[in-house]
Amino acid sequence: MTPGHSGPDPKSAVGSSATRKDARAKVRGRARYATDVDHPDALVGGVVRSPVPHAEIVGFDGDAAAAMDDVAAVVPRWDLPGGFDDRVRHYGDAIAAVAAETPAAADAAVEAIEYDLDPLASVHDPRESVRSGAPVVQADPAFGQPDRHPLRVDNPEYVRNVDDYHALEVGDPDAAFAAADHVHEASYRTPRVTHCNLDRHCAVAEWSGETLRVTATLGNRGHAEKTLERLFDDPEGEAEVEVEVKRPPTAGSSFGGRSLTKLTLEPVAAALAREAGRSVRLEFDRETEFSAAESRHATHLDLKAGATDDGRLTALSVDAVADTGPYPNGVGHVVLSACRGRPLDTYAVENYRFEGVSAFTNNPPAGEYRGIGVTQITWALESHLDELARRAGFDPVAVRRRNWVAEGDERPHADAPVSSCGLRECLDRGRARFEELRASPDAGGDDRDGPESERSDDTVYGRGVAAGGQITTPAAGNNDDYAGARLTLAPDGSLAVRTGAIDVGQGAATALAQIAAEATGLALDRVTVQGYDPDDAVDDKYGSVANRTTYLVGAAIRDGADDLCDRLRARAADHLDAPPEDLAVREGRVESPDGSAISVGALVDDPLAVTGRAETERAPLAYGVHFAEVAVDTGTGAVDVTAYVAAQDVGYAINPTLVEGQIEGAVGHGIEFALTSEVQLEGGVPTNATLADYPVSSPAEMPDRLACEIVESAEESGPYGAKGVGTPSITPVAPAVTSAVRDAVGERFTAAPVRDEDVLFALDGSESDD
Repeated sequence: MTPGHSGPDPKSAVGSSATRKDARAKVRGRARYATDVDHPDALVGGVVRSPVPHAEIVGFDGDAAAAMDDVAAVVPRWDLPGGFDDRVRHYGDAIAAVAAETPAAADAAVEAIEYDLDPLASVHDPRESVRSGAPVVQADPAFGQPDRHPLRVDNPEYVRNVDDYHALEVGDPDAAFAAADHVHEASYRTPRVTHCNLDRHCAVAEWSGETLRVTATLGNRGHAEKTLERLFDDPEGEAEVEVEVKRPPTAGSSFGGRSLTKLTLEPVAAALAREAGRSVRLEFDRETEFSAAESRHATHLDLKAGATDDGRLTALSVDAVADTGPYPNGVGHVVLSACRGRPLDTYAVENYRFEGVSAFTNNPPAGEYRGIGVTQITWALESHLDELARRAGFDPVAVRRRNWVAEGDERPHADAPVSSCGLRECLDRGRARFEELRASPDAGGDDRDGPESERSDDTVYGRGVAAGGQITTPAAGNNDDYAGARLTLAPDGSLAVRTGAIDVGQGAATALAQIAAEATGLALDRVTVQGYDPDDAVDDKYGSVANRTTYLVGAAIRDGADDLCDRLRARAADHLDAPPEDLAVREGRVESPDGSAISVGALVDDPLAVTGRAETERAPLAYGVHFAEVAVDTGTGAVDVTAYVAAQDVGYAINPTLVEGQIEGAVGHGIEFALTSEVQLEGGVPTNATLADYPVSSPAEMPDRLACEIVESAEESGPYGAKGVGTPSITPVAPAVTSAVRDAVGERFTAAPVRDEDVLFALDGSESDD
């Protein structure tokens, strides 16, 4: 990473809980999100969506719709960009699109389009989809992607519908399993979960010659622009399309749901705009959010672990199958990479085998969701090791501590060692805080430590612990990462920072402003940070994704701030009659050792702009150890998370309150994964695709008592020691909760979410229908 100089010592702007800069507008309802913005000159887009998961379009008539008043464009599926053919591949897939003057006219045009579908055999189990005899869902694994890595499949049984494939073997797993004193095997299933962002997906597209401008909340601007350019480029090479992505005034939350373009949103809006010769606004309704946006990949994970009598892990194998849905977007690759690498990033296992495949199915599309792949594998792995320890008579905490990696350990699957690791400190501080929390006066007053007190007439209690980690930035192996930032100092002494990333609700703009203020010596209220605009020349590879914003964009800001301060010192040298290297920039002034000073505004006649850049080939690991207590109602099976402690290694907390907010939000998402949320499908059709039916968690599901322990391991490559927090903090949540349920009822659940009826049937000694 580009080196930078630390700011004033002691630090004044970073490390403190500055108020979020967008808090007032959001709390007062004045923030304007994508669906809030009026575009009076834009046509309204609409999409005819498939009512079946797989079919051939054998008849189509859009003439009646095209002839209607106020209808400006009708585009059948095969004229949409990217090679759409005459087959729909999932419920909610696009059959045709329209553009009209009003929402009512667009709805009427959608209803007026006539079509006939010839149903085709569909496949919904990814384990069956990749095998011979399965219906062909997708023959082109590069469909719609700007980049595609070479694909090699070593398993002869995986012959069809393969989106991606990964394999890895370290040591001699077979021999290690044979020599192990304890071996445990089990299969796990993780759910399809949707983001439920309050602001729905919305895009506005307009053309100027061969330049396409799209306004939408997209975290990964560069990837979006490359994807759209590829979709719209003339295959004959006669015209080269340039795409510019613009952000709405306020970016809605993402959790990964706004990282990528959606095949039936931005490209469809752009196709309609080109056909009509006017800008087009297209948004998803709530049902479409479930069926045509993207969800977390549902996965099937087979695990086998071996250990010695003294609790040392000798071997581990993981077999993963992920459900990508019908279209590739590159995320299946990330899911498999995470499932392959994260076990070795947390546990020092000398013998390891991994095989994973992401499969095309006729289910709704899958994509990025907080902790891509890591959430799934961590739930399975931590559940598995916890169960191995319990069956072998080991202390589950001691087994983990013995086998964790440590700072400096080599990673056999990666080309960089563990650079900073707060696992053991997280364990010690988290456990101490957990015991304090459980012993607090509002804990209910009952002693829950002895076996007799564990069970009352109607409630049983259980406790669980889990660890997890995630990399910061996608850089790994041959993949690098880079970010830029443009800093402009005005004559009034205010600083404007423009980045290639946007704040998608995590408070990044505030944390980045703190870094800029610290590095320049300016007061925080003199610094503003904004995300990208089309005219910016800010180069950024990935934007607001992959746990990288504070770490890498913050480093780019610090790099630019160093350059800016060097220029200010050079300008002030003559005024202060001192060498530049003896001057200091702080509190909006350039000061000399003798106490004389000049304001930075006096040194700037016109805006002074500099560009900072940070590069990395490293992906530092961030870890957490979480503790959960649950109370289970023996009459209903209902699970209440009564106490929770999240101890999280964040490197350095640029803004402790924002860090706590990220951790608490992750706890909410993790409890959803563990206990409540799943998109239910019947033959590929969602059956709970509304906020009334989908069991998204609310404050009622949050722990009764919740504490965050922030551990700072000082990641030397990050700005002021910071590394990622948003994604790593979700990974231990679900296994901590479900292991607490296991502790309470004596049953290990291997399918998430663990529903009340599952628990009730376990208490009754029977099995529920899955």
